[in-house]
Amino acid sequence: MKALSIEGLGFSYDSRQVLSGLSFDLKRGEIMGVIGPNGSGKSTLIRLVSGVLKPDSGKIKIFSKEIESYSRKELAQKLSVIPQQTELTFPYQVLEVVLMGRAPYLRRFQLEGAKDIKIARNCLSQTGCLGLESRRIDEISGGERQRVILAKALAQEPEVILADEPTAHLDLEHQIKFMKLISDLREREKISVLFTTHDLNLASIFADRILVLDQGRLAGLGAPKEVLKPELMSKIYHLKLKLIPGIYQNRPMLIPEMELSNGE
Repeated sequence: MKALSIEGLGFSYDSRQVLSGLSFDLKRGEIMGVIGPNGSGKSTLIRLVSGVLKPDSGKIKIFSKEIESYSRKELAQKLSVIPQQTELTFPYQVLEVVLMGRAPYLRRFQLEGAKDIKIARNCLSQTGCLGLESRRIDEISGGERQRVILAKALAQEPEVILADEPTAHLDLEHQIKFMKLISDLREREKISVLFTTHDLNLASIFADRILVLDQGRLAGLGAPKEVLKPELMSKIYHLKLKLIPGIYQNRPMLIPEMELSNGE
């Protein structure tokens, strides 16, 4: 079953074309990584699929239903978004942040009940954050904070998670831990995940399929070993890349080929 279906998607900021003629499907329970250089349209794609932006052309379907036919509340029960950065204007406690994910299930001005608190604590447990629930969000580390934001996304009980460079501000250890957590949750909950990243090797390790954007157009789509080819990636990133095959579960790794001058 298709969780997302994108058909002929196009979008421009004023006169600048950002996405053009983009079509692809995200299967139920699939993790898809979206890669491409700066300005290729990765973040714009997330904003379009989440309903923040409206396309100039094409269709976006969520479980075979066009996105325009969902109310904001209905859409929030289907999709949750993990942004690059989460700005909170008040130092909420961690449990309060996660409970924000229950908003799509509450009436206006309705307070969270026992069921919502139970769901929030279960999401904190799944992400290894249960011991943080009474801590202030501005007092915890970057890795902990990102796991809390994931718990908030899970509290929406979504069928699809959209993550825009979710590991961009994490060190290497926490990048791997976060993506492993996403992968484990997909296995348990059968959630579909669409995530953008600048890290080709991170996409190779964790994505079932990789979508490549280049100047707003589809430049490749397939399993990591089908897409992460030095010829294609070198052309797109304007950098000579070398393939290192089979390091991790037969997934390709790419490293830049460069000559260092003496003393470097």
